Amino acid sequence: MGLVFICLYSYLALAQSAVWDNAKPVLNSPDETSNLFFAKLFADHNTLKFQDPANQIANGLVTPRSMRVINGFTVPAGFLGLPLIYGTLAKLTGECAIPFFTPIIAIVGLLFFYCLIKEIFDKNTAFVAALFAFILPPFWYYATKGLMPNVAFVSFFIMALYFFIRAINGKKWWLFALAGLFAGLALMVRTSEVVWLAPLFLLLVAFNFRKVKWGYLLLSFLVFLATLAPIFYFNKQIYGSVFSVGYSLAIDLSNKDILGQSLTLAQKIFLPFGFNPQAALKNLTNYTVRIFPLWSFLIGFGWLITTLYWLTAKKLANRKVYLLYNLLFLLIGAYLVIFYGSWLFSDNPDPEAVTIGTSYIRYWLPLYLFSLPFLAYLLINAFKRFKLAGPVFIVYLWLLCGFTSYQLVMLNDQEGILAVQKNINEYQIIATEVINRTPAKAVIIADRLDKVFFPDRSVIFRLNVAADYVRINELIAGGYPVYWFNFTRTADDLAYFNKQSFEPYRLKLGNSLLSFAKQSLYPVEIIPKGFLREK
Repeated sequence: MGLVFICLYSYLALAQSAVWDNAKPVLNSPDETSNLFFAKLFADHNTLKFQDPANQIANGLVTPRSMRVINGFTVPAGFLGLPLIYGTLAKLTGECAIPFFTPIIAIVGLLFFYCLIKEIFDKNTAFVAALFAFILPPFWYYATKGLMPNVAFVSFFIMALYFFIRAINGKKWWLFALAGLFAGLALMVRTSEVVWLAPLFLLLVAFNFRKVKWGYLLLSFLVFLATLAPIFYFNKQIYGSVFSVGYSLAIDLSNKDILGQSLTLAQKIFLPFGFNPQAALKNLTNYTVRIFPLWSFLIGFGWLITTLYWLTAKKLANRKVYLLYNLLFLLIGAYLVIFYGSWLFSDNPDPEAVTIGTSYIRYWLPLYLFSLPFLAYLLINAFKRFKLAGPVFIVYLWLLCGFTSYQLVMLNDQEGILAVQKNINEYQIIATEVINRTPAKAVIIADRLDKVFFPDRSVIFRLNVAADYVRINELIAGGYPVYWFNFTRTADDLAYFNKQSFEPYRLKLGNSLLSFAKQSLYPVEIIPKGFLREK
């Protein structure tokens, strides 16, 4: 199964690899573009920051999304773990292998998922849960988008949890060390998840207090810190503090109200997107029942029946273990729903669209994945007396779920993988033609298509305030040609747009140099002094 699905998960990487030697690789999101760029940068130069000469004039304006300019250096705007890990691996494998790392890690993670569930339940439940995990739509989708960090995070987390449970029961030092290693790798990739991952491991220690070997647990923690040490080093080098990251908490600590500051800090850490249960419930409904109706019904029914059975069965050998799993699932699931669901993520241009590419799905990936054992336990125990009918029904159900997953993951007309590939192919054509038409020092104001031109051309996302237009004047005067890539406008529309947006700053868009189906490339020009007055 793993060998088959590693090919499916590598679909986008394989589709692009054929043109990578002859053309600029283009990815479909700014996060992926950033992760790929910095992974390559680390592989080549052992650093996660660079200087764009244009910013010596533009004062930080020249940067794509998912990056920031700090002290003149362009740095990641997210967590450093993925480019650091993938950049290190690329030193051994070559940079062309980077898009394949996530599909490989995903398969290894699912194998460990089987091992983990077998430790908690039994091998049949684990096998069925892992079988359905391969075709779980959120996992399949983000395993295919290989430069997004969420599948790598959840895979490392599964490995850490497996070795930790094995360590508690087996009491071997190397099991504790491996648990610390993979927990460190998980938090390297998604450091923000520490707010629920740390309490989870503390609860596991509390529930197994008498089994824990405290010296080995200390070893696990030391290995965990050693694994995170590169992150601390690069955080200090790039952001100025070992605990700083690319995201800003925007906390004002000048207030002398210590209690108020503490509450503000706690809210920023544990509820950074606010607390809105109504919005969280709506988002949960949208990204379970609405987008995955069959999966939601099966898993919801599986959870309900298995929970009732665990509570009411007269003889059940592992009742405490099962109920503990259920309790932890509900607590962490509820927290993740509130944590991310309280905010409105607008990944799609249509804010009302409910699509598989929306951020909630990748943030709730642990919730989706760890709900599968409830369904698997029900299927195994409901048909355990039927040696033939049970496996036949499970295979039929797996094929049915796989078909619905394929339709959503691959064929969805908005954000399915085939639609993503089509967009990438179009972006590839645009990137090639624009790069061929513009000089190497060009700066392109590209809006959401900044990901298409970077890093071959310096890019600006948008011009938001008057100071940004002043910097455009300074860039052009300093020898940096500036272009504006956006929707195609008629001559009248372009004249009106110039008058409203550019002429107040002695700038204008010239005639288009390149035109595509809906977009065009316009040179930005400085209007000579006195020209507007004479006009």
